[in-house]
Amino acid sequence: MSYQKKLQMRLLVLPLFFAASSLFAQTSTPDVQPSKEVVQYLNEFQHIIKQNALYADSINWGQLSREVTEKSRGLATVEDCKPVIDHILRTLRNAGDKHSFFIPKEKATSQNSASYEAKQAESQYLGNDIGYLKIPALSSMNSSVGQNFSQGIRRQMEALETQHNLTGWVVDLRHNTGGNMHPMINGLQPLIGEGIYGYFIFPRRTIKKTIPLYVWSGKGKEQPAVKAAKTQQRVAVLIDSLTASSGEMVALSFKGRSNVKFFGQPSAGYTTTNQDFRLSDGAYLLLATGYMADKNRNTYLPNIAPDVVVEYAPANTQDKTIEAARKWLLEAK
Repeated sequence: MSYQKKLQMRLLVLPLFFAASSLFAQTSTPDVQPSKEVVQYLNEFQHIIKQNALYADSINWGQLSREVTEKSRGLATVEDCKPVIDHILRTLRNAGDKHSFFIPKEKATSQNSASYEAKQAESQYLGNDIGYLKIPALSSMNSSVGQNFSQGIRRQMEALETQHNLTGWVVDLRHNTGGNMHPMINGLQPLIGEGIYGYFIFPRRTIKKTIPLYVWSGKGKEQPAVKAAKTQQRVAVLIDSLTASSGEMVALSFKGRSNVKFFGQPSAGYTTTNQDFRLSDGAYLLLATGYMADKNRNTYLPNIAPDVVVEYAPANTQDKTIEAARKWLLEAK
């Protein structure tokens, strides 16, 4: 597999990094040296971070190595290593990385299964020739799950286009905490356009490269053909403090286009790229290795700011963000 293929990032749903340690039984004897299996696994984990992490140069590796040695005393199996892994990730987090996380083997297996039930996009007609799409998070990396997800978006767009003469769209990315960005972007391609929609930028000397990200209409092998909606329509993109990771990359895919405006609250600020590293036991380390950028190579740190800030509306009241977006869309008519 090519390096670029590997770097078609799997930006997964934001984790609760250090919760659930109790789910792993820890059988240790403090005065006993860790098993060879444990030493190899923790060395593998640290080596990946040291060689690839965006914030690796901000870590005191000598001190961390001593802490890992102390905390791993008496550990017998890989399953016992979770508290030590949590400590390593906390150290990385303290160095500035808020995005990297660990996926145990069992969870990775279930997420990548073809039977994984992903929440699908929602759509509705808002009146006044405006269509609405709600794009949820998608954590699955399974190709068939992703294909169904993106086709679902396209079909809903086509249905609204067939029934109404749409002049604008609301794309709601609020509460989209991320996951697999590619099916989301492939589904929204008729509104994003073709070609380069963004970049992954890797500034570390050991990597040092910029990779363009492309999206196409779906006439080739990568995306099954679904009748495309009209292009060049105005698009109002809604974001909030829970728009994160892949959700933020989907938002950035609309940046740099003259017919787009952002509404809501600043995003969560997980605008680094996560590369997936499969560990020897089948678990994964999702590691921040670079920055997300829009089609003009602009990065967004600490987060994406909306063009129009809209205060949160209490539950069961009129959605002020949608109303602000509708007002802007109607101005073009």
